[in-house]
Amino acid sequence: MTDLAGVIRSLLFSRSMEPSPVASSVERLDDGTFHVDYHDPDHVYLVTVRQVPRIRIPLEQTVLVGEVAGVRAELVQVSLANHVEVVLDAEQGPSREAASDDFAAAYRRWEEQAEPGAPPPWPGEQFGNVALAVSDDIGTAYHLVSGQTGGMGTEWEVRWSFRPTPPATAGRLTLDFTPPAGESVRVELPLPPADQG
Repeated sequence: MTDLAGVIRSLLFSRSMEPSPVASSVERLDDGTFHVDYHDPDHVYLVTVRQVPRIRIPLEQTVLVGEVAGVRAELVQVSLANHVEVVLDAEQGPSREAASDDFAAAYRRWEEQAEPGAPPPWPGEQFGNVALAVSDDIGTAYHLVSGQTGGMGTEWEVRWSFRPTPPATAGRLTLDFTPPAGESVRVELPLPPADQG
C-alpha cells in the first residue's frame, strides 16, 4: 500500500526542492486529508487525496492492432482508474527479436561513446504511429492526456491514458486502432458495473 503522505510530498515538491521542516511541512489530518504549510504568513493548503481502484477489463486474448516496420503490435491490457489506460506490446516472434537485437546493439554503441548524444529511440516508439480513438455506447468524448513508451525491460510497451473515466451509464468501450498501413481494427469491450471496485 502506498504511503499517502509520500504521495503528497512527491506531488508538491520537486526533486530540486525537497521538503524540510523549516521551509515546509505536511501533516496528515485524517484519512486522505493533509495540511500543507509553506510557512507563508497569509495561507496554508488543505489537500485531499482519494485512492481510486484500478480495474482491469478482461481480454479473452491479445488482439493484433497493426504492424509498424515489420513488427506487429498487440493490445495486451485495458484498465480503468481515473482514466482509461490502453497498453500495447510487440508480438513475440522473429521480427521482434531481430528489432530488439538491433536496438540492443545501437544502445551499447551509444553507451560506449565518449560524449554520448541522445540515446537510440525505444523500439516501441514506432507504435506511436498507430492511431487510437476511444469511444463508448453513450457518446462520451475521450481525449488522450498522456502516453509512455519504452523503458528498460519494457522496450516495446506503449501506454496511453485517456480521460474522462467512463460514466456509470456507459456499458461498452470501443477502441478503434488505425495503423499507418493495413486495415483498421475495432475492439469492443464490456465495461464493468459502476459499483465494481
